[in-house]
Amino acid sequence: MQISALKHAGVVLMLGALAACGNGSPAKDQRGGQSETGKASVVTLFCGAGIRPAAESIISAFKSQSNVDVRPTYAGSEVLLTQINAGAPGDCFMPGAEEYVDRAVELGLADPSTKRIAAYFIPVIFVQKSNPKKIQTLSDLAQEGLRLGLGDERACAIGEETVKLLKKNQIPYETIEKNLRYKSATVNELPMQIQLGALDAVVCWDATARQFEAFGDIIAIPLEKNVISAVPLVRLKRSTNPEATMAFIEFVTSEAGKALLGQQHYSVELPK
Repeated sequence: MQISALKHAGVVLMLGALAACGNGSPAKDQRGGQSETGKASVVTLFCGAGIRPAAESIISAFKSQSNVDVRPTYAGSEVLLTQINAGAPGDCFMPGAEEYVDRAVELGLADPSTKRIAAYFIPVIFVQKSNPKKIQTLSDLAQEGLRLGLGDERACAIGEETVKLLKKNQIPYETIEKNLRYKSATVNELPMQIQLGALDAVVCWDATARQFEAFGDIIAIPLEKNVISAVPLVRLKRSTNPEATMAFIEFVTSEAGKALLGQQHYSVELPK
């Protein structure tokens, strides 16, 4: 049997066990208590805002198969990590970049053996329809009079990855900072500004830009000049529902979960 088939079979067995628990014996809720027979157990998810379109469909599909209710909190990855580090209760962390999970592990907040990769975010430049400013490269973001939007590196993954992207291409942040008209706490806000006509260009994830293609054009950044971001999941050490949390993590990274990610334009294979 192939590895993918074995993994799928394991997910099915785990979901079946959880469903049996939910429909038979009482299940633990997120506080570690017992729920009434037949009620769904609960997994609390800290989820990066850029993953929200796919997360909602995945959560719905997972609940229908497992009788586990996943309750998400959406925000910028840095904001979520700050909440977790401050002691907020929860079971699973799914930020927009791998480094946030690695930091959670370093802080003793997450179990490294449970880390999985669900998808990959690819930064792109998103511009007004028909690209009136003729933007082709990152260096064009420094052109005179451009209205630019970027993610806040203190709040969200796209902001931190954009800083790395500029460094990789030897573009001093100061050269484009003069054009900065909007700094967002989440990636989702950036293409919205293009939709509103408030900005000429933003740097955002490819999957996020595709949600707004009716209002703008995507300018790809060559792979060799880009910074690809892995989208990970990890179980938090304070999880009160560890078995259901692992079932959710395995479902997200299963063939079924990745199919749902693909339907929302997320890249489930590392670009080559």
